[in-house]
Amino acid sequence: MTRIITLTPNPALDYAVTAEFVEPNRKLRCRDPKMHPGGGGINVARACSRFHAHTLAIFTAGGVYGDALVKSLANENVPMRMIPIAGETRLAFHVKNAQEDNEYRFNLPGAEMTEDEIDRFLTAVREEADPGDFVVASGSLPPGAPQDFWAQAARVTKDRGARFVLDSISGLDAALEEGVYMLRQNEHEYEAISGRKLKWPEEIEAYAKGIVEKGQVQAMVVSHAGDGSLMATKDGVFTAPSFKVKASSAVGAGDSFVGGLLTALARGDDETEALRFGMAAAGATRMSEGTALFDPADVKKLMASKPA
Repeated sequence: MTRIITLTPNPALDYAVTAEFVEPNRKLRCRDPKMHPGGGGINVARACSRFHAHTLAIFTAGGVYGDALVKSLANENVPMRMIPIAGETRLAFHVKNAQEDNEYRFNLPGAEMTEDEIDRFLTAVREEADPGDFVVASGSLPPGAPQDFWAQAARVTKDRGARFVLDSISGLDAALEEGVYMLRQNEHEYEAISGRKLKWPEEIEAYAKGIVEKGQVQAMVVSHAGDGSLMATKDGVFTAPSFKVKASSAVGAGDSFVGGLLTALARGDDETEALRFGMAAAGATRMSEGTALFDPADVKKLMASKPA
């Protein structure tokens, strides 16, 4: 059975609150505090776990916040392999401004990883990945991490016969030089490679096909907010529209998209249906408050409905 293994060297403990208003130099009284495990790969694993996919989260953890992160993941029954670090796991703080119905997101820097901690992280990838698995590198790299961190992880993954999926702009150039199975970018991230804003869908399709033709990736995926998403492979370009939902928060929507997409591919869905499932997971997460991910029942309802 295909396993979806996620890599999160810079996880976070997500803390979300609501404030009646946000103004400078004022004491802001907050309500409805909620805490969830966070970080790109961890959220992808949480999404996969909710779909009952065969998954594993490999991540670092240290200090008080690290202990809380491990406990919260265990409460969600997410299979995990934790790499202990000497530093403190970072905190990510999210404030919803009820007065203007928007949100502020504050991400603190993570702890630096030592060479030994990096070696243990990559050893875990080598020991866990099997042929055919998806290994998902997601989120930011911790301060001081080598720029070829993801490239090293990609090399280990390929040596194991698994498929490396990159969902990060950190260390992007080195990873693409190494070569990855799939690259996923959103409507803001692709400019790092393209160098400019592109029109949806024609210019985005041409851009995605060009990345595949260069041979650096086998599948190029772009999720483009309310427009939808697409995947380019040697077999063509596949697309799926977004779902119209009443959005509450954007936190975790992209990670939910990746989790839904890979869950569907792992169970044998075709590219178009897999993209649609990913869009449903993203839409359902946008319906959720604060840092919470989707309710699987909402994903099911969206899949049964017509896209926007």
